[in-house]
This record gives sequence, C-alpha cells and structure tokens, in this order.
Amino acid sequence: MYIYQVERTLIHAQIKRFAKYISGDVLDVGGGERNRYKHLFTYKTFTCLDISAGPEVDIVASADSIPLPDNSKDSIVSTQMLEHVKYPEWCVQEMHRVLKKGGHALITAPQWNELHSEPHDYWRYTKYGFIELFERNGFRVVEYEQRGGFFSNVAQMTLRYFLDRFHLHRHPILGRVFSHIFQVMGAFAIFLDRHDTSEANRKHAIGWCFVFRKE
Repeated sequence: MYIYQVERTLIHAQIKRFAKYISGDVLDVGGGERNRYKHLFTYKTFTCLDISAGPEVDIVASADSIPLPDNSKDSIVSTQMLEHVKYPEWCVQEMHRVLKKGGHALITAPQWNELHSEPHDYWRYTKYGFIELFERNGFRVVEYEQRGGFFSNVAQMTLRYFLDRFHLHRHPILGRVFSHIFQVMGAFAIFLDRHDTSEANRKHAIGWCFVFRKE
C-alpha cells in the first residue's frame, strides 16, 4: 500500500522541474518494475533497464554493462539507483557510452537514506562527490538542486523509523492513519526548509538531483 514519504514528494517535484531536458529516445537506468516518473516526460520511446524482471522492465541487465549500442539514446533517466551498484564509476561510463553527444542525463541519488534493499546498498553521495564522479567521466553539469534540508531530513528519518518499526506496509488501516500524519509532518518540514535559508540548514540534504550533458 502507498504510504506518504516526504522524500518521494521532493523527488517527484524535482524531476517534474527538470523533465524539460528529457526527450527523444529515453533510457531509464534502474527504473524498476514501476516507472514512477515516466508520465512526467515527453519522449519518442521510453526503455526501462533494471537488474530484475518486472512488468514495466524492457531490458534485464546490470547498469554497469548496458546491452545497447554506443550513442543510441537521446536522454537518460536514473533515479535512486547509484547507491545500489558496487561499481558506480562503471555505470556512469556506460551511461556516457550509450548517450548521444549533447544528450542529457537526469540523475537523483541520496546523501542520506536508511539502509534499504539490503544487502545491495553501498553508497551515499554529496554534491561534490556527484560532480566529481560525472565530470571525470565526460559529463558537464547543466543544473542541480538539493533535495530537502534539516527539517525534511528529520521528518524522513522519523517516518522511515515508524514505517519499518511497525511494518506499516503490512497493516492497511494503521498504514493509512500514519500516512496522513506523515503527510502533515512532511508538509510542515518542507515549509520550514523553504523559509530557512541558513548555511546550517543547507548542510543537511536528503539527496540531490542533477542534470548532466554529454560533452
């Protein structure tokens, strides 16, 4: 069942803002069995690659060995995937290889998250690590945006604790009750982050959304 999470609300808003960069033949790297953000893009074709089979997965393969020709995609999307691969450098190199020159890649990853999809949860990314990883592999930063601040981070950590502690996904009634509480808490946290422009708040990102261009 669906349970509100402040991070997912923020990711959706970021991808919607940056969706203008994605067009043509699109590859979603690590999109999973549900393409949550596919409807936000205007595209010619949309191909989903994931390590596991699913109803909306077109190619079952690892992101560090994409079975597509060089320069074959106009755009790449990858959301919350890079923390789950052992060798993120190889994945970025593969994205660069299959992307056409001048094409854009829209990438999100966490700076903070609880352990999830264990044991395949390996990395967390600061803004500086993100830039270093992509620029040394032939990409240029076009735009980026921090996801959340101190208050959203605290709200996300709190709701994830209760979600996992009481297995709320398994209890429809209790899950719905908590989801409403989380939604109010999340909206208030986003409001506080929006109005707190301090350096202290800026240091506590949940994650990042980047748009890169293949040079």
